Amino acid sequence: MPRAKIYGYLAIIVSLAAAFAFLYFGFYDTIIGRPIPSSASYYAIAIPIGVVTLAVLVTGFWIGWTILTIQVVKPMPEIVEKKDYAKAKAFLLCLATLALAALFAYGLYLQSFWALAVPAAVITLVILGMVFWVGIAIITTRNTLPADKNS
Repeated sequence: MPRAKIYGYLAIIVSLAAAFAFLYFGFYDTIIGRPIPSSASYYAIAIPIGVVTLAVLVTGFWIGWTILTIQVVKPMPEIVEKKDYAKAKAFLLCLATLALAALFAYGLYLQSFWALAVPAAVITLVILGMVFWVGIAIITTRNTLPADKNS
């Protein structure tokens, strides 16, 4: 069996197991009415939100680190008269992502639902904003087809 198919099957199995665990531990007690440990419910929600939040923070840090460490040729002084603040902004991006990651990890350590609610709300609002933007783009795009091709 080709390696790509093995990885595909493995991805399907892992995603189904994760979805089952999320639904079982996150919502089983509210749907069926049987109590389960509250820590299991917390981690069923904390793990997916934590993975996405930390992935976003790591990506932000990586972008800042790349800007900080990239070697570029200095432009000629007569061409560029403005100061370049990219390195300072990249350093602040790295500091901000590290601080947010530490704050998020501390919130997870305390099992705070606020540590989950804030990133979940931000991620949800960003996705809804993108969907809204796509809808506005579709609505406001001119139709360039000839009149007889519109139907």
